[in-house]
Amino acid sequence: MLRAHGKSETRTRASSITIKNAGLVRFGAWWRTSRGLDTAVRHLDRLAAAAERRGYRGLKLYPGRSSALPVPTLLFFVRGRKEDVWMLATARAVPDGGWAYFDVSRDPWFRFAGCRDAATAADSVAALMNHRMYPGTFPDPHEGSAR
Repeated sequence: MLRAHGKSETRTRASSITIKNAGLVRFGAWWRTSRGLDTAVRHLDRLAAAAERRGYRGLKLYPGRSSALPVPTLLFFVRGRKEDVWMLATARAVPDGGWAYFDVSRDPWFRFAGCRDAATAADSVAALMNHRMYPGTFPDPHEGSAR
């Protein structure tokens, strides 16, 4: 009985350490995002260039330049026949040590692509915009994502 009790104590301690480490890892990602605004701008510039090659222009809303937003953001906007379609994208640091693009217009935690490959991220922007323009024709990328 003592042995079984000792194992359960070990598991409890290990899970509490994991929860504490997860909080520190998330805090570290937040810290890197808040201090790495130049890195976020660089990633968003790459996304804007790749999306423009696919026909989507991104309006750059960067802090201190043309926007009151606290984080660098790209606004993708398309005039549709029935209604206008838009999407706000930003780059943030993620806990695994890298950076990722997020769609903050509908769901602030929807990570649609990593920042390592801007071409794949531009394809994801095109898929999101196509779904918003023609919801019955193109699948919703939000439903296929695993959080």
